[in-house]
Amino acid sequence: MHAAALFYFREVTRVGSIRKAAISLNVAASALNRQILKLEDELGTPLFDRLPGGMRLTVAGELLLRHVTSTLHDFDRLRADIDDLREARSGHVSVAALDSLLVDFLPRALVRFRADFPAVSYSALALQPADIPQAVAAGDADMGFTFVTAQIPPTVRFLAEVAAPIGVVMRPDHPLANRLQIEFEETRPFNIFTQPGPLPRAAEADPDYIAFRASIAPKVLSNSIQMLKLCVMLNMGIAFFTRLGFLHEIEHGDLVWRPFTSPGVNQLRIGLLTPAARQMSPPAAQLAKRLAADLDRFASV
Repeated sequence: MHAAALFYFREVTRVGSIRKAAISLNVAASALNRQILKLEDELGTPLFDRLPGGMRLTVAGELLLRHVTSTLHDFDRLRADIDDLREARSGHVSVAALDSLLVDFLPRALVRFRADFPAVSYSALALQPADIPQAVAAGDADMGFTFVTAQIPPTVRFLAEVAAPIGVVMRPDHPLANRLQIEFEETRPFNIFTQPGPLPRAAEADPDYIAFRASIAPKVLSNSIQMLKLCVMLNMGIAFFTRLGFLHEIEHGDLVWRPFTSPGVNQLRIGLLTPAARQMSPPAAQLAKRLAADLDRFASV
């Protein structure tokens, strides 16, 4: 059925008259009536009862009206989405994130986004987990990735989340690589690499992990995840991270990741933070949609 016929049908149902609908739509009443008759002919049943006081929907007409309302609503939403895409062709987007997200996950997402929006520019800054909500709330970043916690400003919200437990990253030939889960104490005999700075607030849900981290003396301490990754790949030791910073290496079998047995640390989640009320720019809004979809896909793997 032609879209114009659906618009005509909806307007007749709204005003209850062919003549009034024709005036409202600025078309000839005879042309509008032909469209209604054509609809009735295609469906094989009357859509209106023609009464002296106007047009009244039949049962079949009521069913068609539900379809038309849904169809035209979806069409209006599609048109709005297309307008958003047109406006998002250029601009700048800023992202604040955990260092691990900037190593693999976010660059790959930007490569895919750039294929559709080549004129958009980006800034991506690594911040401490607790600083990211404030950066998004203050407008210093359009969006951010950090550990999910209830302690965030009311002006931001998590658009999407994914499970992100901290586990052991190591080479596939490491003695612990054949374990499905690893006890904290099993890692002590090996060189351990860590990043400086406080643990994410979400880790407070696992006091055993906090106590264990405080008790170890790291062999290498660096704020560069790239350096720690290379140290692991050179078989110098092991590191404690989420999988998100090592997706490429894990996928190609260069590294493996194993979870800890402690239930609390396995409850950690990473989320995409966006403004709760502040309107995002068209390119930022489009990127946020894509990143949320990427997190959903990752969660299903």
